[in-house]
Amino acid sequence: MNQDGLRVLIAASEAAPLAQTGGLAEVAGSLPLALKAQGCEVALVMPAYRQILESGRQWETAARDLPVRLGNLHLTADILTGELAPGVPVFLVRRDEFFDRSGLYGNHDGDYFDNPERFIFFSRTIPALCPGVGFVPDVVLANDWQTGLIMALLDLGAMARTAGVFTIHNQGFLGLVPPDRSSNIGLPERYYGLDGLEYFGQMSLLKSGIVFAETVVTVSPTYAREIQTPDFGHGLDGLMRAAAVRLRGILNGVDYTVWNPATDRHLAANYSPRDLSGKAMCKRDLLMKMGLTGLRDKPVLGMVTRLAAQKGCNLVLEAAEELFAQDVGLIVLGSGEERIEEEFTRLQGRFPDRVGLKIGFDPVLAHEIIAGSDMLLMPSMYEPCGLAQMFSLKYGTVPVVRATGGLNDTVREAAGENGPANGFKFGPFQSRALTLAVRRALEAFRNPDRWRAVMLAGMAEDFSWDRSALEYIEVFEKAVEARRSRKA
Repeated sequence: MNQDGLRVLIAASEAAPLAQTGGLAEVAGSLPLALKAQGCEVALVMPAYRQILESGRQWETAARDLPVRLGNLHLTADILTGELAPGVPVFLVRRDEFFDRSGLYGNHDGDYFDNPERFIFFSRTIPALCPGVGFVPDVVLANDWQTGLIMALLDLGAMARTAGVFTIHNQGFLGLVPPDRSSNIGLPERYYGLDGLEYFGQMSLLKSGIVFAETVVTVSPTYAREIQTPDFGHGLDGLMRAAAVRLRGILNGVDYTVWNPATDRHLAANYSPRDLSGKAMCKRDLLMKMGLTGLRDKPVLGMVTRLAAQKGCNLVLEAAEELFAQDVGLIVLGSGEERIEEEFTRLQGRFPDRVGLKIGFDPVLAHEIIAGSDMLLMPSMYEPCGLAQMFSLKYGTVPVVRATGGLNDTVREAAGENGPANGFKFGPFQSRALTLAVRRALEAFRNPDRWRAVMLAGMAEDFSWDRSALEYIEVFEKAVEARRSRKA
C-alpha cells in the first residue's frame, strides 16, 4: 500500500494542547502532525471535556444526536469539530453528563466512579462518528484502556474495512469493569471469556485493545520486552508473550517546535550547543523564582513528574539527606499520590534552602525546570517511554535515570553503538543505587570539559517524530493488509 492517502483516525482520551494529564497527551497531540507531514490524512477524536469547551477555541457542530448504546441505555452524542493544526481536524464527542466535569478522570476525591462507562460510551461512539462526519479511516489508532473497546468493535465488523492498531502507553492502567457493570460494555457473550476481556473475574478494556487489534504498539523497544515478563506485565505477561508476533516497540517522539532551548519562549534566555551561556541565565531565573538563590553555584537536580511510587519518588525521598550531603539542590514539580505530596512538602519544610516544590501542573515551570536544572532525576520503577528525559537531553540537562523502558533506550552512561555517553543510569530499584548514580554524575559535573561533552552529546540527540512516524506508517500498512486479507 502506498502511504500517500492513508487515512488514519487517532482516538485518545487526552491530547496536547487541548487537555492533558501526562505523556499520552504529548503523543496524541504531536503524532498527527508528523503523520500528515509523511502524506497521511489524519484526524483526532477525543471527548469534549469542559476545559476544552471553555478554552476559547472555536468549535462547530459536525453531527447531532448520533445514536450510541450503553448497556440497555439508548443514548446520543453530538460531534464538534475544529483543528489541531491546519489540515488536521479534531472531532470532539460531546455528552455533558460524562465529560462536562472539572477533571479528565477524577478530582481530589479520586477517580470518577463511572470512568468505565464514560469511556465505553466514548469508544462506542466511533463507529457512528466516522460515517457521520465523512471520515471513514483505513486505520483507527487507539490509545490505552480508555479506547481499547474500539478494537473489539472493529473485530465485530463495526467498520468492515478499517484496521485496528492499539498503543499501550502504560500497561499498569487496566481499565477494569466490575462484573455487575460488565453488561454496559455491550459485546456478545463470546467476548467475555479468558480469550477476550476477562481479567481475574473482571473485564479489562486494556485487554480488549491487546486481544483484538491487528497490531499492538508500545512506546519503547525495551518496554515491549518488559511487558512480556511477570514483573512488568500486570497479570497480562502471558498474553503479551502470545501476542509477541504482532507487538512492536516504537519510541515516542518529541515536538521540537515546542521543546527546543534555542526557541523556547518560556525561558529567561535561549541557548544552543554553539552558545550555552543562556543556560546559566535560565538557572539563575529558576532559582530566583523558587526562592533558592543560595544554590546558584551548586548542582541542581530537577524533577518534573507524577508524584507516585511508580515514578521512583520514594527513592528520592529516602535518598534526600544523603544527596543534600553532596551539596546539591532539588526542585520538584508535579502532583499525584497524596502521601507522596505530603512527604515532599515535609522535606521542603526541613530543607527550605535546598528544596523547591510546586504541587500541581504548571507547563511554563516545567520548561523552566528542564532548562534551569543541571540534572534531571527519573528513577522510575517502570517507564514505558518517558518524555522528560528526551526533553532534558535537548536542553543540556543531564538525565540520571533508572535503566528501564524508554529511559534505557534513550540514555547512555557509556559510549556505545548509538553514540557517546549522554547521561547516567542505574539498575536496582533502590535508593542506594540512585545515590551512587548521582555521585557519578557529580564527579563528571566537577570536571567542566567532561560535563560539557555529556551535555553536548545529549543536545545532539534527535528524537523528533519523523522516524517514529515512518515506523507507525509501516505498522498501519501491514495492519490494513492483514485486515483486508482476513475479510476477503
